[in-house]
Parts: sequence; C-alpha cells; structure tokens
Amino acid sequence: MDSAISRLKTYFLQTYGCQMNVYDSEILASLLEAQNYQPATAPEQADVLVFNTCCVRDNADQKVYGRLGDFKFIKAERPGQILVVAGCLAQKDGEAFLERFPQVDIVLGTHDVQALPELVQRVQAGEGRIVQVGRQGHHLDLPASPRGASSAMVPISMGCDQWCTYCIVPYVRGQLHSRPVVQVLAEVRRLVGLGYREIMLLGQNVNDYGRDLQPQVEFADLLEALGGLDAPDRLRFTSPHPAGFTPRVIQVMAANPSVCEHIHLPLQAGDDQVLARMKRGYTGQQFLDLVARLRQAIPDLGITTDIIVGFPGETEAQFQRTLEVVQQARFDSAFMFAYSPRPGTPGSLFTDQVPESERMERLYRLIHLQNGISEEKHRQRMGREVEVLVEGRSKKTSSRLTGRTRQNWLVHFDSEEDFSGRLARVRLDQAFMWGFVGTLLEVEPSAGS
Repeated sequence: MDSAISRLKTYFLQTYGCQMNVYDSEILASLLEAQNYQPATAPEQADVLVFNTCCVRDNADQKVYGRLGDFKFIKAERPGQILVVAGCLAQKDGEAFLERFPQVDIVLGTHDVQALPELVQRVQAGEGRIVQVGRQGHHLDLPASPRGASSAMVPISMGCDQWCTYCIVPYVRGQLHSRPVVQVLAEVRRLVGLGYREIMLLGQNVNDYGRDLQPQVEFADLLEALGGLDAPDRLRFTSPHPAGFTPRVIQVMAANPSVCEHIHLPLQAGDDQVLARMKRGYTGQQFLDLVARLRQAIPDLGITTDIIVGFPGETEAQFQRTLEVVQQARFDSAFMFAYSPRPGTPGSLFTDQVPESERMERLYRLIHLQNGISEEKHRQRMGREVEVLVEGRSKKTSSRLTGRTRQNWLVHFDSEEDFSGRLARVRLDQAFMWGFVGTLLEVEPSAGS
C-alpha cells in the first residue's frame, strides 16, 4: 500500500438530517473502520472528515455551507486532510461543491455510500478531486452497523414515489426501491441475535414498502412476518404516509406485541386546499379519522407528527384550520417548520410564496399551541409506572440515566449504576414539555432476561 494511504488513521463524521442519514452514517463509519480508521475526538484532528448532509430544508444547507467555510482555513494548515461531502446535499449539488468549495476533495451521493473507502484511496494516490453521484446503488444490502447499545435501524426501502410538491426526497433519494422480505427478516434476526432490543424500520414512506417488488408485498405482510418467537422486544417504524395507512396495518400493529404503542404520522397541514396543493392525498378530516381509528385499536398510543406552515398560497384562514386539526389530534409532540422552498421542486415555482415574516409568525403560534398540548398531556401522566428501555447516561447530568417508553416518551431517572440496554420500570414524578423525570423502581437483572 502507498505510504501516503497507510498514514491515514482517523476519521470524523458529522451527520445532518433524518434517521435515514443517521443510518447511512453508521454504514460510512463501519466502512472506514473496516479499513482500520479510528474515530477522532474533533473534526479538526481527523485525517478523513465526512459531512453527511441533508437538503430537506434551507437551514440544513446553510449549516453545511457554514461548516465547510470553516474548513477552508483548517485545510490550509492540514492539506493532507480529506474532506468529504456525502448525502442528499451532495446528490443535489454534485460538481457545484467542487466549484464553490476548493477545500472539498470528494462529493459522494446517496446511492454510492459503499464507494467511500475506494474514493479516499484514489484521492490519496493523487487522482485529484472526485464526484460520484450515481442514480443507483446497493448499500441497503450492506449489514447494519448500529452505534447504540440497544437500538438498531433497518432500512426496508429507499426513495419515494409520492412526489409531494414541497419535497426534494425523490430527486435525491430516487424512486421507491424495496428490499426483499427475506433480506429484511434476516437482518432483523441477525441484530436481535446480537442483543439489540429495539429495531426501527426505516423508509421515506415506510408503508409504501413492497409495491415495487415482484410479486407485490404489503407493509402489513412484513410487520406480520416480524412477529413470533424471534421478534425484537420493541419494533418501531418511520415514517408512514397517512394516505396509504391501511386498516390491515392497524390490525397487525395491534396484534403484534413487539410493535410499540407509538407512531410518527406526518400531518404537514390541516387545510384541505393546502394538502391538495402539497399533493398529500388526504383531507384534514381523513387524517383525524385515521388518528381516531389508531387510538381505538391501540390503547395509550403515542402520536407524533410533522407540520409545515406558510406553504405557498396559505391564507390565515387555512392556517387556522391547521391549528384546529392540531387541537383535535392532540399530538404528543411535533416537528414544526416554516416552509422552505427547495429548488427543483414544484413548490419552489409557485408564485404566491408566503412572506418569511408571516411564515415565522405562524410557526411561533403553532409551536406555542403544540408545546402547551405536550406539557398538558405529560402532566396527566404523572404518577404512572412505565417500561423504559435505558439508552445510557444523560448528556447533561452524569448521575442520571435516560431512555424511552414504548410510546417514545423521553424519561430521565437517577442511578449510580449504568443499566444501559436493560428494561426498567420507572415512576413518572415530574412532567415537562419534552418528557419526564422519574424514579427507578425495578430493573431486569441483565439485558434480555
């Protein structure tokens, strides 16, 4: 091996965006570690620095651009450092990254994750700067390499066929590509065998799974197949599309004890005209009817959501309808955003863009409403005893452990002993908008016992 290549020792990986990006980062890290790289404690110290990027909203773009700007000066002091831009923003901008940022060595698209080690070696061998942003790839076939102690993500599909007018995902992740059922089952069983207690199934629209397979498979079939003796303690999935949420999926969720009592169900907007312009395929009332059916079938269900305010053409009256749906749905929590035009999407071409000041004012009002609902619902749960899967030490208070309930509520509790990876019974003593502080009552003797 060339001596310049052999000197590479460390890497640092910065992830932006959704859980699919987090999963891709786990794969990128495992590929580098297979080549004997070790994680660096800071990006400035790494021999290989990877920014795995998101482009769903403009603020995600700006964060990446800002950090890349910082490394113009760091790279001048460490010219041997390899700077990689990967992920959705890399897929979207491609060659433009090399033109705008001379400090970038590699631009790696969403379909070419597995090529990272080879590209690093090619740059070190003197080949120059490289862009690889193909339209097809097979990194979903690679084994997952979870970073956590107890939870693991398993992508069951990549890409999306919905073409919502605000969304850039189909342009950077491609159209729907589902993994074969047998491959998903084998991967879940492998991870359960390694001791992972919780499995998260991932997909851009996870319940679109199987439509592109031959013969076709329904998402409910996969959920049903993941039950039984070798099922994980906890099974989650994200994110489903409300328009494709079938009664059978609800039935299988209720019947499979592994499936957690939580669902992330993106609303996006509450007004019918706005939803139609977004190409969401459902009305506000149909969304509320789905919420009611889910809660009837699955007692104590936690529901979280995504909401966009200020979509082009949205009037004050239409925004008020979103507030009304939020009031009626009573989500446990929500990711809430002001609309961000994404170049290349139909929404960015609409001429009736809502002024930024109005978008932000509506966002603040929505956040105030939803945060009040979240805090009120949590206060009503004080005193309950819940099952918590312990994730590890709190980042803010080392004497506390942190974990999540099956409903995905965040719970902190004091403990001198580290029970990471175990199921604990905790009483909820204090309620906040973000979750709970509780008291440890009981913990299983060892993980999985």
